[in-house]
Amino acid sequence: MGLVVVALALGGWRTATLHSAAPVAANTVVVGDVTFRVTHAEQVKGLSDSDLSGMSHGIQSLVTAERTLVTVSVVVSAGDSPASYDPSQLELVAVGTNTPIEAVGATISGGELDAHASLEGAVSFVVPRDGSRLELRAHGQTRSVPLLQVDVPTPGETDHGHSTASAGPVTVVPLPAQR
Repeated sequence: MGLVVVALALGGWRTATLHSAAPVAANTVVVGDVTFRVTHAEQVKGLSDSDLSGMSHGIQSLVTAERTLVTVSVVVSAGDSPASYDPSQLELVAVGTNTPIEAVGATISGGELDAHASLEGAVSFVVPRDGSRLELRAHGQTRSVPLLQVDVPTPGETDHGHSTASAGPVTVVPLPAQR
């Protein structure tokens, strides 16, 4: 009888601990007490030199044809208590490398979230157009969220998807299904 009581108590404790450690969705990066859930990622083609009427000289932060802008949309959420968040903690990495690509901009800045609060925003990165598969992670972490595969410029292409030949559309790999 005593062993049955001990077994039931251990089983109840194991069930409680399993429920308290909720699994993290495959499309989520956790930074401290905050989660960044990826809702969309895309490679942005941008304007060509001809779209700018040849006036692309001297434009600060101009993304040239061998690079592209990748925008990652996220929902930032706090758990059971207020928490600080900072989108600059996020970085991209090409699969097979460990070299981080830092964000160049975001529609949200760091701040404080109330308990159970969330907000939506986007974080942008400039990456080489080299066919790499990109993943999002937090600084110093190895867990990452698969995003998309960047295209490679086609022969004759002078700007982002604008060419003398016809350039194909950008390929966006869908995110894993939410659990």
